[in-house]
Amino acid sequence: MSVEIEAVRARPSDLGTVLSILEEAALWLASRGIRQWLPGTFCRERIGSRIGRGEVYLFVLGGRSVGSMVLQWSDEETWGDVPNDAGYVHGLAIRRDQAGKGLGRELLRWAEARVADAGAAYMRLDCAAENRTLNDYYAGAGFRYSGRAHVCGLEVSRYEKTVGAAAEG
Repeated sequence: MSVEIEAVRARPSDLGTVLSILEEAALWLASRGIRQWLPGTFCRERIGSRIGRGEVYLFVLGGRSVGSMVLQWSDEETWGDVPNDAGYVHGLAIRRDQAGKGLGRELLRWAEARVADAGAAYMRLDCAAENRTLNDYYAGAGFRYSGRAHVCGLEVSRYEKTVGAAAEG
């Protein structure tokens, strides 16, 4: 099911909104014993820097920001020295009152289209290896498991999906 959601590039003045969406998701994860994002640990400077580079997007539904994500064009920390042929999604988060409505898949489709439009062959992302539900979610969204990595003391599962012309050929 497709929903009418608008993607907007976050501005410096949106830092508080982005942080509140991430913090809400972190609190929810922690309440379920999932150690992926820890409440109170998001770095304002790091997220602000990503906003300044144009990598952070807010997703607006009915005039309200209901989700956020980072779309980058490299990720050596997680993927190592790989060809420059992918877009990387990080920090995908949906406000809890919007969960279960298909917004996560809609945001992933939006990112896939951006990555394909940029001429990249793959979209890549990662999540905590211990978060079985999220691992299953990405597999169900058509991503292939691509091994594990250790990032900032956390073991993550890596996933990739062929997009655009590469997916058609």
